[in-house]
Amino acid sequence: MLNINEEKINEVVQNIHEAMVRKAKKSGKSSEEIVTESRIFSIICSDFDLAPSKVATLMNSNYGYDMTGEEVIRIFRNRKMANPNERKELFKWADNVARLFKGAMLGKKEKFEKFEILRKEPALKSGKKHDSQDRIAAIMIYENYPEIDIFDDKNSLYLLGNTMAKYFFYDMVDAVRNVYFFNENDGSRAGQTEKKNKLSYEQALRKVEQLESALERTNTMLQDLQDEFDEQLEASKVKELADFFAMLNSEKYGCILDELLVVRKGVDALRKSNYELPIEINGLLIMVKKLVQFVRDSHIEPMMKIDSIKEVSACDIEFCNYEGSPFDSDKTKKVRVISPGWVYKDKDLQISRPKVKEVKS
Repeated sequence: MLNINEEKINEVVQNIHEAMVRKAKKSGKSSEEIVTESRIFSIICSDFDLAPSKVATLMNSNYGYDMTGEEVIRIFRNRKMANPNERKELFKWADNVARLFKGAMLGKKEKFEKFEILRKEPALKSGKKHDSQDRIAAIMIYENYPEIDIFDDKNSLYLLGNTMAKYFFYDMVDAVRNVYFFNENDGSRAGQTEKKNKLSYEQALRKVEQLESALERTNTMLQDLQDEFDEQLEASKVKELADFFAMLNSEKYGCILDELLVVRKGVDALRKSNYELPIEINGLLIMVKKLVQFVRDSHIEPMMKIDSIKEVSACDIEFCNYEGSPFDSDKTKKVRVISPGWVYKDKDLQISRPKVKEVKS
């Protein structure tokens, strides 16, 4: 990239680095989950179609993790990018933003103007601005143009969550704008020698405007950080609830949620056949009924119908535990649902994966 306007480009890079130093001081100690998310984003920057299992493989080989595709899916869900089509839209938008940012860094005003329009638009075709889009755009710039990372700021960028990364991205924009005086009147720098006093006054006004803008942005950032903290607090409560029900349905405790469905289904079948249940087990049946009601009231629901038969492809079972022979490329197989899988409906959070077994012809 550094082939023309090298002095100005170096000034932009220096200003971006100084902004990163300020953000790194404010961000404090970052969580491992934020770093993991950022690394996943960086991997997808090179291939927007990567499946969760492939992302996990690359995380393991590139960064020494021991991840599964299921863990990657959980992170996608937490970041509201589980839909592969929307995820691709998000990264394509970030790629276009990065390309325009390169032109802006080279001093091309028309590229900067297009960049300014695109970066403010929602990344998704649905018209919704994604929580992580500015963070991903910043990561995309460093991934696409590693030659600007002379201060090794990319690793520091990985430490920033959505809010801090968003405001660092804004600082990157300001760094370009201020070096090239973009968005100023075309004649504002003309007649520099003849109008030195007037220009100094204009520069002072501009400095005041910059400080006012910086103050306003800082106040907004503080509010956004508070909102992000509240969201994280709520997310931690949701995770605790999900972990509780995941433990209930673990093999260690006999897959209690699955067994509740089996018992309820069996009792209903007996009652439909007019079988008179022994009075001695009434207390047990009441307890089962109350447990089922408790699960429902907690908005925990099965994903599939137990014992149902489904025809699936290799893609369909990527999010299931599958038992059977390997899939051929485009062929489908019949499977029986052994365990329905469970989801926390309010947050669309998967608690346990469905288990399916191949039905032999």
